[in-house]
Amino acid sequence: MNRMRQWVGILAGAWAVLIGCAAFGTPPDLQGTWAMLQVYPRIAQLPLVGESTQTSHVVQLVDVQQNGMSLVMTDRYCFTAIEESSSLATTEIPDAFMRALRPSPREATLGEQDDVITFTQTRYFEIRGAVLKNPETEELPVDPADPRVIDQDGDGFPGMTVNVTLLGLMEAQIYVVQRVQYQLQGVVLSMDRIEGLVAWTDEQIVLEATSPLLMAGSESIQDPDPTKHFFVMLRAEEDWTCEWLRENWRVLFGLEEGDQE
Repeated sequence: MNRMRQWVGILAGAWAVLIGCAAFGTPPDLQGTWAMLQVYPRIAQLPLVGESTQTSHVVQLVDVQQNGMSLVMTDRYCFTAIEESSSLATTEIPDAFMRALRPSPREATLGEQDDVITFTQTRYFEIRGAVLKNPETEELPVDPADPRVIDQDGDGFPGMTVNVTLLGLMEAQIYVVQRVQYQLQGVVLSMDRIEGLVAWTDEQIVLEATSPLLMAGSESIQDPDPTKHFFVMLRAEEDWTCEWLRENWRVLFGLEEGDQE
């Protein structure tokens, strides 16, 4: 999809929402359960493979509590689907990894700017596979014996387990700790849809790997096009579960196979 064309429609829709809310003198009612897609594209240098574009699609259910213009959002991660531009490498985030994540509630605010209702989620930090006294600045552990490392996904290995396949033949696991931070900035299109862009960074340390080729990890940079880093929130219906989203997320969020624009 063309994200720039979409944003023309987004601003038009947001204008209509703003007029409606202003008429009643109240902010839009966003309380309830939402399905969220976050898209994180990067360009990576992989062992034995070379350059590959990796796009992570994170799908979750979000409970939104509202007090006027202030929101509190509590997530339940469903799954992460990673697309690779090279068929020689694939990365899989196991279900146990996603089930082990217990994100703390995060805050967001609504506002009015340039004739639209804005949605801003403050910067959020998440440490995976370790417990740090200062999650924002403390160095990630590099030794699996470091007491800060935990077996968060409960599979008997340090940190969090990620599955990797190289050259279509070599199946391996890496055991990692991660620091993820992101901030959301978007607009309210309607009582049932919010869209915007994601500003993010992440760090990953490979503690151990079943193949020595993977101990060095991979070097990567974010895709330089900021419009490719985006999120979509849709008000969930009662029968939307993580299992249902796994089967329907592409159609639900308007994505087609291989569409990363």
